[in-house]
Amino acid sequence: MSYILAIDVGTQSLKTCIVDRNLSILEKAQVFYSPRIKSKNKVEIEAEILWRAFIDSCSRLKRKKQVDAISLSTLCPSLVPLGADGDPLYPVILHLDRRSYRQAVWALERIGEEKFLRSAGNLPIPGGISLTSLLWIRDHEPSIYGRKDVTFGHVVTFFVKRLAGRFVIDPSNASFTGLYNTVAYTDWDDGLLQATQIEREKLPEVAMSTTVVGELSGRVADSIGLCKSIPVVIGANDTTCAMVGAGATEPGMLMNTSGTVEIMVLCLDRALVSKNHLLRTHAYPDRWLAMRTVGAGGASVEWFRKTFCKEMTKEAFYNEYLSDVLSSRQKPEASFHPFLSGDRHRIRQKSGAFTRLTLNTTREDCLLALAYSIVSFQSEGLLEWQKKVPLSRYIYHVGGGASEAYTQYKQKMFKDFTFIQLGETAVIGAAKLALDALEGK
Repeated sequence: MSYILAIDVGTQSLKTCIVDRNLSILEKAQVFYSPRIKSKNKVEIEAEILWRAFIDSCSRLKRKKQVDAISLSTLCPSLVPLGADGDPLYPVILHLDRRSYRQAVWALERIGEEKFLRSAGNLPIPGGISLTSLLWIRDHEPSIYGRKDVTFGHVVTFFVKRLAGRFVIDPSNASFTGLYNTVAYTDWDDGLLQATQIEREKLPEVAMSTTVVGELSGRVADSIGLCKSIPVVIGANDTTCAMVGAGATEPGMLMNTSGTVEIMVLCLDRALVSKNHLLRTHAYPDRWLAMRTVGAGGASVEWFRKTFCKEMTKEAFYNEYLSDVLSSRQKPEASFHPFLSGDRHRIRQKSGAFTRLTLNTTREDCLLALAYSIVSFQSEGLLEWQKKVPLSRYIYHVGGGASEAYTQYKQKMFKDFTFIQLGETAVIGAAKLALDALEGK
């Protein structure tokens, strides 16, 4: 029996899993890290931290010599400029970053809302669409941008270059650059490149998610104990991989992922653009994903824990306290605006805030208000989608935060839908894409 090594690079941890051809996870290793918050709007991480986490996690796997393919699931957007050798020239600018507001306004004024939506399928959201981060580097780090050998990719580009020696990006990642024609599902958009004065040569090649992009380099194989020259499949963004792993590939199917970011995802057979959701390609042709996103979903809950529940262990908070609060009642008396990392659907800067507080407001009231606001934000998206496309009655609930308590809480709020708790499916999706690649699908 041969196996797939599925790599899931997340915002706060990296997982390597050995998956068999029946898509069963046989082994799993996970390494945690923390993004660096440099100021109120700068959030980044060194790419080498992600790479070391990969090396460390691989060292814990026992069946690695039996691996015959590698595939990737990666966080997105995650802009990183790379030199000709693939080494990072600047830290990875993460999806939680909001430093590039001025660049977003400049891009929108130059191109216009209609053109962005007609082609890219998204507006240039600071940090949430990596074009604005690229423009920030051009404005603030001209020595990096001006290098003739620089390539601006995402974390997937960094990993594939290290693993297989090519500068590439898949369509699901490219969809969140603001420079790719997401609506047509094609390639970099010449009109957007010309308007933003970005040279195509500074961008990686776009390769479909089921593409074998090369063979594992001998140097990397030796460092992690894998066989040399096994195929590397590019895979897709983590949310897209999660959809593949959940089997959500037909129009109208829904998935809700709960992690650092909270996302409601709808599978489409045509590009549906709106200022109220993000649009990206699915991992397969003729499929798109509409995404209603709370940039700091699980991150908001974790912020609450660290700020207001310091006397509790992390295990006690998530396994007992959060469960008790969510099961106490459905609707809170206090209110919360769920924008601790801004609004991924708007260029204008937003922030989180508690309102409707009284002298009787408790810590539990505030936590319930936080959870309620995140779930309510997603329900608004479903109401809009229902008017435009037929929706499945089932919602797959996936991700590290898809606990039993949180699933049941959402079920109480989404009475017209049935939640199906699946846990984490991104690595399964990455493995499925590798098998499709090897079988020529």
